[in-house]
Amino acid sequence: MSSLAKRSAKYFFKEGLKTLGLVLGLECLLIIEWLIIGSDEKSLVEYVLNMFMSVGSIFIIMMNMMYSFYGPNWYDSMALSMGARRKDIFVGELIKQFTFVFGNFIALSLVAVIFQQYKYIILILISCIIAIALGPIGLIVGHKVSKYGKVIIMIIAIIGGVFGASLAIGGFWMKEYVTELSGFTFPLLIVGAIAIFALAELWAYKLNQKSMVK
Repeated sequence: MSSLAKRSAKYFFKEGLKTLGLVLGLECLLIIEWLIIGSDEKSLVEYVLNMFMSVGSIFIIMMNMMYSFYGPNWYDSMALSMGARRKDIFVGELIKQFTFVFGNFIALSLVAVIFQQYKYIILILISCIIAIALGPIGLIVGHKVSKYGKVIIMIIAIIGGVFGASLAIGGFWMKEYVTELSGFTFPLLIVGAIAIFALAELWAYKLNQKSMVK
């Protein structure tokens, strides 16, 4: 690996860590709100833990896609200005996404183990699989926004709002039923996620060849 490739990889790794820190910090701040809202709950600890894991699983998906969306218009441009090649920023975006997603998985799983609530680990794992699959879609959207401008931003904002609301509802539904996944459903989810990830990354790679410093 050349020195420029190493510098690019280090840059994207640091950005992944920054994103991870911001999201976990936001969740920690939300704990204050949950403590106030859940003051009448019989088990305050259980309520806060439930909210922490549910919102955390949603954030993994939403934030990975959102920060991937910023890639072509911010992170990639910064890396190119440092002398990175387009191949380097493609690899760097993967490093950033996996750093964020697996960092969340480790952090949230550790909390689940500490409180001996192992059921949440499956929920977190599923969220991470979905987040990895949707990450390159965020890159594709970012490239399209870079090309077509404000009009597509409005369309994406509407779709994103609907998608976010669906995740908010679906996250709590998943929390209740995730442990009932059959032996067939879970492998199907993994295969589907891999297929989406591979196809989207291939498209993102082609778009990446046109990346420029902005």
